[in-house]
Amino acid sequence: MLFYLTGKVLISHLRMEGKYFYYLDQVPERKHAHIFFQFEDGGTLVYEDVRKFGTMELLAPDLLDAYFISKKLGPEPKDQDFDLQVFQAALAKSKKPIKSHLLDQTLVAGLGNIYVDEVLWRAQVHPARLSQTLTAEEASAIHDQTIAVLGQAVEKGGSTIRTYTNAFGEDGTMQDFHQVYDRTGQACSRCGTVIEKFQLGGRGTHFCPQCQRRG
Repeated sequence: MLFYLTGKVLISHLRMEGKYFYYLDQVPERKHAHIFFQFEDGGTLVYEDVRKFGTMELLAPDLLDAYFISKKLGPEPKDQDFDLQVFQAALAKSKKPIKSHLLDQTLVAGLGNIYVDEVLWRAQVHPARLSQTLTAEEASAIHDQTIAVLGQAVEKGGSTIRTYTNAFGEDGTMQDFHQVYDRTGQACSRCGTVIEKFQLGGRGTHFCPQCQRRG
């Protein structure tokens, strides 16, 4: 999120749990409120973050373009922006495990731990497979499921696993459609095999050992 202030631009990245609430007058006492923006009309914008993963940076407006160029962010996962051939070419050059590569925001923007697990389950690709070993068909499946999963997540208002709510304080419902994330020990909805979890690159990783064979 970008906040254009007098002579400065504030860049706020919400990460996993960051959220803003606006109060017209009295601000209630809340445990995870960290930053307060007070307006001349008496209103207050409050930044809350249960896990404190969010970041903020203050820049001069003329440095904004250079800032985003330096981040080398990948395309948005939408049909009109996310080019399949460019994606396949990037995978073919990489020795990273496909999950780690998808979490790299320079490949495609917006994928986090939850949705990478869901994308790879739908594409039937093991999270530890090296990117350059994927076939064209597997890469295409990952590309298409990335668009589908994130599109569905937006439609369902996100995933409320712990404390996430939207700006209106409402829970998301995407967690009701998860097939592997946070389902360790449960049966795979596709084949009935028990969902397993392991650590990959320091991230908890959920997969079906039958549907997503390492090969």
